[in-house]
Parts: sequence; structure tokens; C-alpha cells
Amino acid sequence: MNRRWMILGGTGLGLATGFGIWTWFSRRTAALEEMPKPEPMPAAPPPTSAPPPPKAEGVKAGPPKSSIREGLIKDPTVRESPEDAIARGTGLVWRKPQLAEVVTPDKWLAVRPLSEPGFAARAGTGVDVTDAVLREVVGDRELAPGPVVFAIRGAASDRQINPFASGHRLTVVPPDHLNFCCTIGIWDPETKQLSTYAASTVPNRTAIVSSALGVQAANMLLPGVFDYVPGSHSNYKKYGFPFSIIGALRQNGAGGGAGALKVLRATTPTGMQGASVSTTTDDNIHCAETPLLEPYDRFSSEGCLVVAGRYTPQEGHTGPWARFLKDGKFKGRAKVTVILANSTQLPVV
Repeated sequence: MNRRWMILGGTGLGLATGFGIWTWFSRRTAALEEMPKPEPMPAAPPPTSAPPPPKAEGVKAGPPKSSIREGLIKDPTVRESPEDAIARGTGLVWRKPQLAEVVTPDKWLAVRPLSEPGFAARAGTGVDVTDAVLREVVGDRELAPGPVVFAIRGAASDRQINPFASGHRLTVVPPDHLNFCCTIGIWDPETKQLSTYAASTVPNRTAIVSSALGVQAANMLLPGVFDYVPGSHSNYKKYGFPFSIIGALRQNGAGGGAGALKVLRATTPTGMQGASVSTTTDDNIHCAETPLLEPYDRFSSEGCLVVAGRYTPQEGHTGPWARFLKDGKFKGRAKVTVILANSTQLPVV
């Protein structure tokens, strides 16, 4: 009997112990369920590239410099007075700092228009440019194959571009070394058609003043018939502009050229009157607006013949200059005949 009670007692003790354990476990689970659950860990951000290295001191960000001058009159047929040009300025520093002290506003204003050989006396009269007129100027000179470039000093059209036609009428205008008072055109001797573009064939006022005072050498090409070669004009890297003007015509280049040509050099800062005769090898044909255009000037020339318009690597060729290149078909040619004549050499109409 004692053994039976011992068995029953052991069984009861086991049940009691098991019940106690089950109760403790249930309370523990409930307590854990009531506790706040931890916030999930945020997802790792996607990998990013390394930050750019710091810029070196003195290095400016942005696109390469352009030759574009804000504030200039863009229509080359509109003429501006020298006083208005001084008042306009461009808000930019001189491209050639050495000129800033030499070409003062009073000296720039003192430059006189080109009166010789008779531009002033014939001002306002008309001249026609035709195949027959140009053949008279050329005479028996042999022409290079392809379209011919002609430049008329001191005669302008009231339009910046005149497309191919049998002839064009121009008005005699004394070159004032500021405005586009000349015409450069393309003549096709085979079709007897001509096109014209606003241009200049004289140095600008800055060049005249600075040349006469010995700061730089500027000149004015004398009339004649020459052979130019296609090529690039100038390398502006030393002035901070990483390009040259492509598509230009060079007086002399790797493929030959006209050699040394006669020019006039200013002996006084008031103009080309009384200039001395000299020679040059670098009077090219290029667009009028270049990186060396100084604050008051509308075209850039120390002696080159220039067509209104400009070139930059970002924009390409623009204005009358772009049409001039298209009509001239210079690409791939060994040489191009260039005619320069004063308007006073042409018959009055």
C-alpha cells in the first residue's frame, strides 16, 4: 500500500511540476509578444561614384572662349558713328593689353576716312560690277581654275548679301575704318554670274593708331590681281582662344601664294593719308569678327580683307562669311585668283 501511495504521489508531483513549467512558459511568451518589436534596419544606399577632385587654383570652368562680342551692331549694312562706337564699347577688356594705353578714345576718334584716291569726291555715286567690268580690270592676266574672289574698296550695297546675278550695283562710300564700306564677292567667269557680301578692305582704327605709334604693324593692300591659297587664318592659342579660323584664304601658305605684295603703312595715327609704301606677306581673307576684335571696332583687321560674319568651333561659319565660303568653293583648290580694285577704278553709272 505504501508503494501505491508513493506511485500516486510521484505522479502528482510530476503533473504539478509540468503544469508549473507550462504556466511559466505561457506567461513568458505573452510578455515577449507584448514587447515592442525592433525597427527594421534601413537599406544600404546604392554605391555612388567618387566625388570629383578639387579644381586647381586659377583654372576657370566653362566652355572655351568665343569671339562673340556682345553689343555690336550685327547688321553690317547699318553704319555707326565713331562717337557712338566709343559710347557703346563692349564692356570687355582689350584683347591685346598693350594697346589699352596707346589707343585712347581721343586718338581712335581722330582717325579720318580714306579720302584718296577720290572716294570723297565720288561719294554717293553708283558703280556696277559685272563680268565685263571685272574682265576689264583683270586684262590679260591668267585666272586660276574655279570661281574668282573680287574686292571693291570704297563701295557698298544696301544688302549684306546679294546672290548670284549678272551684275550688282554698289554705292561709293569712303572707308572710315569702322563700318563695312567695301564689298567682297565671288565671280564665276564660266557662267558670268557674281555674288557680293558686306566687307572691309582697310585696317580698323585701332590698327592705324597703334601701327603709327609703333605698337604693331598694320597696312593696307594696294590694288592688283593675285593668287591666294586656301588655308587657316591665325592661331589664337597664345591669346587664350583654342582655335584658328578655318576655310580662309591665305596670301601665302604651304601650297604657295602671292609672295610679298605692296602695301601702305600709316605714318600718322590720324589715318592712311600720306602713308609710306612697304610690303607684306600676311594679308589674308577671313571673317570680320575674330578673337582679336578690340572694344570699339566692328571688324578685326590689321591689313587683311574681311567679310562680315564670324567663325567659332561651337557655331561654325555664320553671316555673309558662311555664304561666301559656300559660293567660292575653295575646298580642295590649289589656288584662288583674288582681284582688289578701288571703286574709283570702275566706270560711274
